[in-house]
Amino acid sequence: MWLEAGVGILLLLALAQSALLFHGWRQLRELQRQVAALSHDAIHAGTDVPTSMLVTALGRLERQVGRLEQQPPPTRQSYELAQQLAREGADVEQLVSRCGLSRDEARLVLQMHPANP
Repeated sequence: MWLEAGVGILLLLALAQSALLFHGWRQLRELQRQVAALSHDAIHAGTDVPTSMLVTALGRLERQVGRLEQQPPPTRQSYELAQQLAREGADVEQLVSRCGLSRDEARLVLQMHPANP
């Protein structure tokens, strides 16, 4: 009688353990589906942000190019004057104010035509 009761208890424990394992397996599958859906959404949402940033940046660049196209280009004389001033020891600010160059252009002129000692 004790043996039969022990076997019955073991069977009940095995059945309870099987039910718990099955329940855990179903929860794991549901979590995996949720993670897959979230990663899919994150991938597709991630492509929207850079695209919109690129469109915004492209619009800004187009506006800047339009403004630059409306400005008259510096004349050859201003570059020649900038070269002469650079050889005489002028700095970036002087080239910008006297020759109408941008700071980058003035730096380039100073690098290409260093001051004579």
